[in-house]
Amino acid sequence: MNRYTGLVGASVVALVLAAAAVAGPKGLSHEEAEELIKGNTAEGTNKWKKKMIWYFGEFGEVRKRDHLGNKGKARWNIDKKGNLCFQDKHMKNEECGAIVPRADGGYDVFLEGQWKWNKVVPGNPHSL
Repeated sequence: MNRYTGLVGASVVALVLAAAAVAGPKGLSHEEAEELIKGNTAEGTNKWKKKMIWYFGEFGEVRKRDHLGNKGKARWNIDKKGNLCFQDKHMKNEECGAIVPRADGGYDVFLEGQWKWNKVVPGNPHSL
């Protein structure tokens, strides 16, 4: 009987760990995400690992600049789950993804592949 109890216990642990892996990384809550970016600037890289700066205006407009100095605008909001939702003129539909804190103080944003924010700074220091 003990042999079966150990086997069942090990199976339950394996299932719990597998479920956690499938669930993916834990992103910020709605309130945390909004507090982090609303009216602030994220500095990091886009899915092509090119430097980007994103200023998240308080009324849902994001202004961005890439590594070549090209500027653009898009729309943003935070959904009920805390995902950042983003859509620019090149996108047919809005895309949403979690903002996940990293141990180094940066954030991984699971949008358009993946953005990596090295830091988020107050306000609009780059005048976007």
